[in-house]
Amino acid sequence: MPPAGFEPRATSSAPVARDVHARVPAGGGASLTRAETAVRKLTQDWMLACNGKQLDDLVDLYAVDAVVLRPNVPPVRGTAAIREFFFGVLDAGLGEVDMEPLRVETFGEVAYEAGRCKMLVPFTMGKRREERGKYLLTLARQAGDWKILADCWSSDLSLGVNVDSAPPKSSVQTPPNPAFKPPRKGP
Repeated sequence: MPPAGFEPRATSSAPVARDVHARVPAGGGASLTRAETAVRKLTQDWMLACNGKQLDDLVDLYAVDAVVLRPNVPPVRGTAAIREFFFGVLDAGLGEVDMEPLRVETFGEVAYEAGRCKMLVPFTMGKRREERGKYLLTLARQAGDWKILADCWSSDLSLGVNVDSAPPKSSVQTPPNPAFKPPRKGP
């Protein structure tokens, strides 16, 4: 069920790409609502805090009970855990983050932003690699400010798993299905 006050907007099936850095022309063109502008500003603030290694500013963008969903790590929930997570990844070398919103939608006090991203991520001690992917932020207005409720991203790069290093099929086991009954043999 949609949130109260939700009114569907006619949109095309293709995402609308808008540059975060672009300004809406004074003579017309697509204009952003105040909420959309605030959400995009929050994304800019996130990039600045991350790239500047401003941990307090970064953590302040999240709601108290927010969840961060990053590849290859368990979900990170709550201010203390989010602070610890970002302290670790910033210290290890996460940086040069660039986020390109493809779509921002607001529904009253709730919004989401979906887009593409690239960044340098640590992969071994003292080494970083460029990673490209996509992200989805879910936000809510709390006491007048937009806060991130859920922050999720996934990589477009392969995991780099070598086929030869995969376990042999005979070692992969699946739990038995209790509803399965093998056919009876003979009379």
